[in-house]
Amino acid sequence: LVSIDNDLIQRICQLMDEQKPYLNTELKLQDLADLLGTNRTYLADSIKASCGQTFTQFVNIYRVDFAKKQLRMHPDKKMSAVATESGFTTETHFFRTFKTVTGMTPSEWRVKG
Repeated sequence: LVSIDNDLIQRICQLMDEQKPYLNTELKLQDLADLLGTNRTYLADSIKASCGQTFTQFVNIYRVDFAKKQLRMHPDKKMSAVATESGFTTETHFFRTFKTVTGMTPSEWRVKG
């Protein structure tokens, strides 16, 4: 059982908010571990223990939140541009992840939002 390292979780969230590494489509667990000066296993275990999510799920929630802001601020922007700017590798991956996280497609969310 992994105990929750609140200091590390706080540092992860601060890094994500300030440097936005999730916007890099190539972001890997090792990259985040390097930025935080820890190892990837410890980082992944800490995210799982604290947030109940895998590293990928954790990063994708940040990406979806960023995408929501883009959709709100730029209602005419193409979905493909929103997907890329939010750190998703493909539009398909963006749509699937967005729907998993929010329960609706980006287009549905844009209309409702």
